[in-house]
Amino acid sequence: MEKKTLNEIRKNKIETYFKKIDSGIFDDEYFDLYAEDVEMYYPKFGFEKGKQGIKNFGKVIGKHLEKLTHDIQNFRYTFSDTVIVVEGNEKGVTRSGKEWPDNHTSFGKFCNVFEFDGELIKRVHIYVDPDFTSEDTERLAIFRNDSGKQNSVPSTRDVVEEFYDLQFGRKEGNIVDLFADYVDWDLPGNKDKFPWTGKRETREEIELFFQELYNNIQSESFTIDFISIEGENAAVAGQLSSRILKYDKVFSTEFVVIFKVISGKIVKYHFLEDSYKLNEEMK
Repeated sequence: MEKKTLNEIRKNKIETYFKKIDSGIFDDEYFDLYAEDVEMYYPKFGFEKGKQGIKNFGKVIGKHLEKLTHDIQNFRYTFSDTVIVVEGNEKGVTRSGKEWPDNHTSFGKFCNVFEFDGELIKRVHIYVDPDFTSEDTERLAIFRNDSGKQNSVPSTRDVVEEFYDLQFGRKEGNIVDLFADYVDWDLPGNKDKFPWTGKRETREEIELFFQELYNNIQSESFTIDFISIEGENAAVAGQLSSRILKYDKVFSTEFVVIFKVISGKIVKYHFLEDSYKLNEEMK
């Protein structure tokens, strides 16, 4: 039987490393791959030391990813003294059930740098974009900017601000064009009394919402206190007063609106107000 070279042994260790991660089995065989003083690095997470540090990182990434799979058969290896660099592709599913990459704005590319002490991994630095599901829409718009021209993908803030500009006539256009083909839309309320409330999914249903809203409500005031943006998510808080035409009464409430914007389109719109108060006052 031909004796394996040190690089072949190290390569087998790396393959075991990825197989264990993909299977989610972090047993003695997995931790025996590492030197006691192993150092690891992951973007936006930072550095950890020792086998306990490896465990700490596993707990963090496990809260975000439900499943992770590497294309081990097609890895590209570069050998240099005690260092082996691995380039490849990965895919997975987040805890929220979102699959990645989409191969449009996320591509699942990664590069790991392994440094060995003999046959043990003493350093693993992982270079990958932690924005697995392309939620960093504002930065994506910057990177896709064509030589200073207008961004092809508007940011979350741009979309939310345009929504209110269109809703209140500060800008001309069709507000429904801001929405994706299918939307997680919810405005809780008594739909029998208030036909503009309820859940909707399609752009056609959303267009009907605005028709029903304007046929049944006259806005007295609408004030936004703040807009908070975090990646593809936005929260808008404020106060409103509306005259409910059927009852000829003014309803006042605080509100919060939850938006989610992906690739410049609204995919989630939840409008939260005091729907109980509305139901009780309109009699």
